Amino acid sequence: MDIFLIILSWLPKRKTLIKIQVIATIVAIITIGTFFITSLIAELRGDEAVIRTVKTGILYALPLLLLAMPALAVTGKKLSGRSKHPDILKKQRRMKFIMFNGLILISLAVFLFYRANYVQIDLIFLYAQLAEFLFGLVNLTLIGLNVRTGLKLSGRLTGRLNSKGKVTY
Repeated sequence: MDIFLIILSWLPKRKTLIKIQVIATIVAIITIGTFFITSLIAELRGDEAVIRTVKTGILYALPLLLLAMPALAVTGKKLSGRSKHPDILKKQRRMKFIMFNGLILISLAVFLFYRANYVQIDLIFLYAQLAEFLFGLVNLTLIGLNVRTGLKLSGRLTGRLNSKGKVTY
């Protein structure tokens, strides 16, 4: 039996699921954003001790993300049910990509921690750091798009007509 179905079978009511999803979304955005900003500041400063400290902090904070991301996926799957609404299908496709990117980001976080603390901060480290920045930005963007779509679906976000007569959000 699919592990998601087992988890979904005991999940609470819709309102509670929405609260869990909102909390998981906030935790994911804050965590990924903090990882991104602190890494960027550390790299711009160029101080190896700061870089090591940031990479260690990220490694210790990873469990937050390891809880938030599956919570997002599971609650999203339960809330969407068997809907074929195009916006819900887009959210589901984005979520699969977010989860895949998340696996890459976790691997990069562990690699960068190890490299910074036990090998050296060199060109290999820099390329891995650039990849982490790229994947992190992609995930933040995709999560943001899912938030926007969720707000649109809930009716909390209404569109406006732009100068060309098209609805924008």
